[in-house]
Amino acid sequence: MQPLPARAPRWLPLLGGMLALTGCRLVGTSAVTSHTLADAPIMAPQPKPAPRTIHLEVLFMRCERHDTSAGDLLWDVVDEQALDADVRRRLNANGLRAGIVTGELPAALAERFAAAGNDTSTTDIAGVDAALARRLLQVLPGKRCELVTAAHLPSLVMMEQSEGEVHGATYYDATPQLAIEARPAADGRVRLELVPEIKHGPVEKSWVGEDGMFRLETGQRRHRIEHLGIDVSLPSGGLLLIGCDGEAGASVGDGLLGDQADGPRSTMRVLAIRPLARGVDPVFAMPTAASNDDDEAAAVAP
Repeated sequence: MQPLPARAPRWLPLLGGMLALTGCRLVGTSAVTSHTLADAPIMAPQPKPAPRTIHLEVLFMRCERHDTSAGDLLWDVVDEQALDADVRRRLNANGLRAGIVTGELPAALAERFAAAGNDTSTTDIAGVDAALARRLLQVLPGKRCELVTAAHLPSLVMMEQSEGEVHGATYYDATPQLAIEARPAADGRVRLELVPEIKHGPVEKSWVGEDGMFRLETGQRRHRIEHLGIDVSLPSGGLLLIGCDGEAGASVGDGLLGDQADGPRSTMRVLAIRPLARGVDPVFAMPTAASNDDDEAAAVAP
C-alpha cells in the first residue's frame, strides 16, 4: 500500500499571514520609536547643591557668680520662653539656664562681648583664667561638631537630676563639652541642637556605626546627657546664651561652665553662640549666591 500524500494543514497559510503582519508592525514600531528617541532633546542631569558651611561665632565671658551685670541684667533681656517649658525645668534642675536674644544687649554687656569679638585670635577651649575667649566654628549642615567648654580635668564629680531622681558619678580624665549640630532653614534662620557631654577615661578603640557603615574610632568614652539637649532656631542676628544657675555645687551646669579650681567655685562662664550669616537651606539656595555668601563668611574668619 502506498502512503497517503502529505497535505499541509489548512490553518498554515493563516498562521503565516499573521506572522507577516505582526513582523511588519514590530518593524514599524521599532522604527518610529528609534526616530522619536533620536529627535528628543537630551536632558543634562541637574547637579545637587553642595552643602554650605555654617559659620558660628562662640564667645565665652568669665564673670563672678553673683555679678549683677552678667546675672540679672543679662537674663532680663534673654527670652527663655524660646525653649520648651519641660526643657527649661530640666535645665534649671541641673544648674543650667538658656535662652535667645533677638534685640540689643545692655551697654555694659555689649561692650564686654564686643571686646571678645574684636579679638581676632581663637582658642580651642575656654580657660578658667581667661576673662574673654572667642572661637570660630565651621560646621557642615547636620554634621556633629564638638565644642570644649572647660579645660581637661583629672577628676570631675557631677550630679544629675532626671525624672525626679538624682544620681552622680566621678569622671576621671574628664573634658566637658557640647555636641553641636547646625542646620539652615529656608527663611534665613539657623537651627541649633546642643547636647552636653563628658569625655572621660583612657583612650580606647571602638566600632561606631554611621551612614550604614561601621568605622573604627579611637577616643575616650562619652557620657551623653540627652535629657538636657537644647533645640532652638536662631533668627538672623540672634544670639543663644547658656549659663549656670543657682549656687556653686556639683551640678551639670558647674561641670560645663563653672570654674573647677580648688576652693569655692565663685566664677563661671557665660556661653554665647551666634551665626555669622543668614542660614539658607541648600534646596532653596542658588549656586552663585551660596558661593558668594561663603566667601563673605570666610572673610570674617581669621
